[in-house]
Amino acid sequence: MTDPSTGRSNSNAFHVLIIGAGIGGLCLAQGLTRSGISVAVYERDTSAEFRDQGYRIGLKEAGAQALHHCLPPHLFDLCVATSIRQATRMVFTDEQLTPKFAKPVPPVEPGQAGFGVNRLTLREILLAGLDGVVHFGKTFRHYEQLADGRVLAHFADGTSATADLLVGADGTNSAVRRQLVPDAVVDELHWAVYGRTPIADGTLDWVPDVLVDTFNRVIGPAGAAFAVATCRPREPVAAAAARLAPGLRLTDQPGYFSWTMPLLDDSLRTADAATLHQAARAMVDGWHPAVRRLIAEADVAATFPVCITSARPVPPWDSANTTLLGDAIHTMSPGRGEGANIALKDARLLRDALTEVAAGRVPLSQAKQHYEAEMLRYGFEAVAASLHQPFAPAARGGAKPA
Repeated sequence: MTDPSTGRSNSNAFHVLIIGAGIGGLCLAQGLTRSGISVAVYERDTSAEFRDQGYRIGLKEAGAQALHHCLPPHLFDLCVATSIRQATRMVFTDEQLTPKFAKPVPPVEPGQAGFGVNRLTLREILLAGLDGVVHFGKTFRHYEQLADGRVLAHFADGTSATADLLVGADGTNSAVRRQLVPDAVVDELHWAVYGRTPIADGTLDWVPDVLVDTFNRVIGPAGAAFAVATCRPREPVAAAAARLAPGLRLTDQPGYFSWTMPLLDDSLRTADAATLHQAARAMVDGWHPAVRRLIAEADVAATFPVCITSARPVPPWDSANTTLLGDAIHTMSPGRGEGANIALKDARLLRDALTEVAAGRVPLSQAKQHYEAEMLRYGFEAVAASLHQPFAPAARGGAKPA
């Protein structure tokens, strides 16, 4: 059992405290729970539905295998069942949708080889079974080392929690990283605007095939560009949940197009949804009618700006019981679709390392050092690779900023 006032197990078992209930932090929590390791997650949002969670994520083999490794089998099966239909082609066009480059995308059976997911659906699945583990409305402020070797996390509401290991999984603006690695630098690359257009009856009749079920990029003049992803679940989420996880309620996700464009006007970075939507419409003035209509028929309230960032490499840090995961340490451009995959890979690697610690086979210091060395190596390799494709097609992601 877990003491709700501290988040710590009432037993003397090894206990892990995770800051941030994003995809990486929740995957780690699922893996630790599955291994019988005491864990608590603290999230600043007041609930799982507090804010829009973004749109599509493309899971590659590393991300899909991490989920398979950490989730109970029925929840992984639910991820696959609710996955988004695969793209069939990669296409680049001009603003009139004249193809400039095209090639087929080899079909892959959804599963451990990879699949696309709706971000909110994945997060809701990752929260399944974690009642009493995830604590919402908890804004992390700072941590301190205790004389007994443990770590104490302090929250804005005056509460605190103690653990043997503190994991910062709190995203690009990580408060844990600011204290642990104060010299870390995150560069601002550019801004983008994301939107969502519902697929209503008849929508697919007027959207050209070049924009349906494709990884695409529409390149216009003066730095303008547009990309759209078709997001339709393989199986309705309610039906899949009823079949594989009875009792689990998932938010309905009708089909939609997720699209993104570079935000070329710096003054719009703090604009409201309606202003951003109007700016997106103006940017494609004179473009192919289908592009203009896709933006015109978007859900205006679902339009939001995103700052695309990239972390600079950092040396290993000196801390006995605090570490980092995912965007909290190696945030990257979404251009290659690696961010969520690397965060999930981190979660799997750290879960395996901590399983050895909890079993008494490896000391925490050794397991932590191994995890951090590997994570920093492949994480910043992915950061460097992502810089070669700074514009992020909508097919690759779309997370609303924290």
